[in-house]
Parts: sequence; structure tokens; C-alpha cells
Amino acid sequence: MNSSNNSLNDTTKGKEIEIVQASLYLVDFIFITAIGLLIFKTVRQNSEMKKKVQYFLLCHHLLCCSLFCCFGVTYNTIRALGVKSPQIVFWIIFGVQVAIGEGVLITLTLMALNRCFAVCWPFRYLSLVHSVKHKVMIGVWMITMIKSMCLLIEGIGKSPEDIFEVVPSCSIVLGGLFARTTGITLILFLLTIIIISYCLLYREGKRAGHFNSSNSKARKTIIIHGLQMSFLLFPPLIIIAGKRDHYFILNLTAFVVFSLAQCFSPVVYGLRNKELQIKLFNRQKTSLCTHYMKNDSDIEQSERPEQLNDSELTDTRCCTPGPYFSKRTFDPSV
Repeated sequence: MNSSNNSLNDTTKGKEIEIVQASLYLVDFIFITAIGLLIFKTVRQNSEMKKKVQYFLLCHHLLCCSLFCCFGVTYNTIRALGVKSPQIVFWIIFGVQVAIGEGVLITLTLMALNRCFAVCWPFRYLSLVHSVKHKVMIGVWMITMIKSMCLLIEGIGKSPEDIFEVVPSCSIVLGGLFARTTGITLILFLLTIIIISYCLLYREGKRAGHFNSSNSKARKTIIIHGLQMSFLLFPPLIIIAGKRDHYFILNLTAFVVFSLAQCFSPVVYGLRNKELQIKLFNRQKTSLCTHYMKNDSDIEQSERPEQLNDSELTDTRCCTPGPYFSKRTFDPSV
């Protein structure tokens, strides 16, 4: 009797967790997609920004964040509702989400590397980065998808019948030893590259005199970027390293931090960019001016009198002039 009650409580608790995670993913998806579409449209309409690798990587990073949250909403909603489906369906959805999540972290690392190359090796930057950017992104997606396929193979196990076993929910494929080891190794490798890149940036900036006592903006930017990268890299490391049942509060806290960090990505790497701020401001200003000009034109056309016949013209002249006539006839400034 006690074991059945414990099992029921664990099932209810698991569904509540899935609902919370699906809700957080949904909020992230709406916010990131809204800001991302604004940034995409601004970059696409500016020919100079389209040629810069930093905006290419930024748009790719935001796209990965948005897709990661979308698949997170789908996966956690299916698990929360207890939809009966073959395990292969859960594994595919979760595998694609893991691949896109790794794409989020890899594009974050590429953004740091791009800035490092641009500052430390400016003469070789254009010839090197612009020639390999598409090849690098194709390689990134191939590596992440192959790694996810390896996770699916590990999740299948020794019995192929498990693939088509219909269950209301399934265990997470990431629980295997191989999956945990490769996930931790990848995150530590990316973290090492980011730390080295920012150390080189700091050394070059200090040598050029950008990090003096009066330049508080540079120090503030480094602190903000450092915190953002920490919140994006360390929570997945905690979630992968610790088991969900034994470290429930820690894993849930890490997930919430990671979720909030994804929401801040469009702000930290997009809206805080000075050039992008100017383009966004000019675009919004142009849009408002166009909107007001269109409204004024519509109002003027609505106030303009239609062609009148003789009787109507006589009646109008006998009456007090309306706003249109008073403005056009009696206003000396026109």
C-alpha cells in the first residue's frame, strides 16, 4: 500500500515538474522569438550588417535558442500529459533538442572566438573567418546530430523491441554513462575555449589601454558577458553530472537559471550592441514617421470636400466656413 502511494506521489510530482519546465520553455520561446525576429529583420535589411560574421553568429545563436525552447515545450508537454507513444518518438524529440542545445553552446563559443580573432589578429581576420564561416556551421550541425544519434543508439540497448514499446513516458536517454561523459567533456571543452578567448581579449585590450580606470564600460561589458556565459554553461553541466532524483532541488535551480540565461541572450548579445541599437532605433523612428505621414494623408483626404454641384455650392457659401475652408482661406500662414 505504501509503495503504491509513493509511486503515485512520484508520478504526480514528475508531472508537476514537467508542467513547470514546459511553462518556462514557453515563456523563453515567446520572448526569444519576438526579440530574435526584430533582430533578424534589422540585420537582413542592412547590407553592411549582413556581411559581418558577428551578426551571422548572433542570428544563428538566437535561432538555436528559439528552436531549443520549442522542442522543450513539445517534449515536456507530451510527458506531462502522459501521451502514449513509442519510445522512439520521445528519443527523437529529445535527441533533436539535445543537438540544438549543443548548437546554442557551440555558437556561443564561436561568438567569443570571432571577437578574439577580430581584436587579436585583425589583418588575418577577414580572410580567415569569412572563408570558413559556412563550413564551420555545417560541421557544427553534423557533429551535434551524429552525437545525438549515438545517444539514441545507446538508449535502444540490447533489445530492438524497446524501440516500438508504447509507454506514457520514458526515461531520459541522457542518463547513460556515455551520454553523461560526452556531454560533460563537450561543455568543459567549450568552456576552456571561451576562457582562453577572453583572456586573450583582456590582454590585448589592456595592452592597448582600453581597460584603464576611467573605462568603466569595458569592465562592465566583460562582467556581463562573463556572467551570461557562466549561466549558460554551468547549469547544463550540473544537470548532466547530477542525477535528477538525488539532487532534485539543485537540478531544478540549475534549469531555472539556464532558462533565464536564454531569455537574456537576445538582450546581452543583441540589444546591448551599439551598432544594432542605432539601426533598431532608426528603423523604429522611420516606421513611426511613415505611420504618422500615412495617417496625416488619410485625415487630409477625409477632410477634403468632394466635388459639389451648383445647389450644394450655393448652400455651402451661405453657411459658416468649415475647418478645411477656414484653414486654407483665412489662415495667413498657409
